[in-house]
Parts: sequence; structure tokens; C-alpha cells
Amino acid sequence: MIWSGKRTAECIEGDKKVGPNGCDLRICEISKIPEDAVIFLQDKKRGYLVNGEFKEQQDVKKPLVPNKDGFYELTHGAYEVRIANKISIPKNAVGFAYPRSTFNRLGVIKTESAVWDSGYSGTGTSTIFVPQKKALIHKDEFWVQFVMMDAEESDTQYKGFYQGEERQRNK
Repeated sequence: MIWSGKRTAECIEGDKKVGPNGCDLRICEISKIPEDAVIFLQDKKRGYLVNGEFKEQQDVKKPLVPNKDGFYELTHGAYEVRIANKISIPKNAVGFAYPRSTFNRLGVIKTESAVWDSGYSGTGTSTIFVPQKKALIHKDEFWVQFVMMDAEESDTQYKGFYQGEERQRNK
């Protein structure tokens, strides 16, 4: 069963817009994912190959700064967006983050959400793809809708690579 927005909001710290079936969230950071880098995943080694050399994710992605009017100027390509809110998933739930439907209607292609496992706590990320020449999106816009649903309680909780991740930079 999908949780109400009010119930979901209890698991989310910070500014949010509560809807009937989830919460709209802002982002605190956006980084361009380089088009010429090769994605590299091997167990706990996660990053990119640039000119044949392994680089950590944070060393390759290019953080953006909003323009003087507060807009991110996104050119064609893929972007990682870091959610501004700390989210803590209880042991009886699972979460999903989706770009708001407005992004779909305007042509920003989204990636489907990864599963936010029971026991995860952190600020998390999502990825968007801009197929157009340019998109202007205000830094104070709500970018993501976060929804939660019931999950059978498990003996194990998330203890993975990204547990406790926090925002890296404040915008």
C-alpha cells in the first residue's frame, strides 16, 4: 500500500510540499555527468574512466551554480541531482524518488528511481536527462516526488555503500 503524503512526510527532514501520495522535494546540488567518461562499476569501486584512468565520482562530475536569476542552465546531457532532504526509511517501508510529472510534460527525460531500501538514511540522488538544447530550471523548484509504500519487515536493513550520504555542497 502506498503511504499518504502526510505519513511519508514524517520520514523526511526539511522543506517539502506534502501531496496526497507523497512529498515534493527540492534539490541542493546538481552536477553534470561528463559525456566522454566511461562508467566503471566493480564491487565497491564506482566511478569513471577518463582517458583510461579511474576517477572517483566526485572528481569527475561538474557541479553547477545557478545563474544570477537563480536558474540552473542545463544543456543537453545527463545530470545527477542531490535531494536536499535527509530521508530515513523505516524497517517496514520502501521508498522511490521520481522527477515530478511537470518534467515529463516539458520533455526532460527522467530515469526511473532506484529502490530506497528499508533502513536507508541519507540525502540520496536522482538522475535526469535533458534531450533539448537547454533547460532553465529554478533552484527553488520542487524537482522530485518521493513516495513510500509498505514492505514486509526484514531481518536485515540497508547497510550499503551509500548509507548516511549527505549533501556535498550547499547552493
